[in-house]
Amino acid sequence: MKPLGAQISHMLKDRGVDVIFGIPGVHNQEMYRGIEEAGIRHILARHEQGAGFMADGYARASG
Repeated sequence: MKPLGAQISHMLKDRGVDVIFGIPGVHNQEMYRGIEEAGIRHILARHEQGAGFMADGYARASG
């Protein structure tokens, strides 16, 4: 059985997510392992607010 974080990553991929924005850390390490497994591209941000703005801009630009 996969860790919950990895399951979440694969669920996101199954729902069409191909890019995520965020900051890896101890609290979400298993999810980041799953992101790599699922083939989701990760864009690193310096802080949460920046990740939110990048995700918003990406969503608006890509539809």
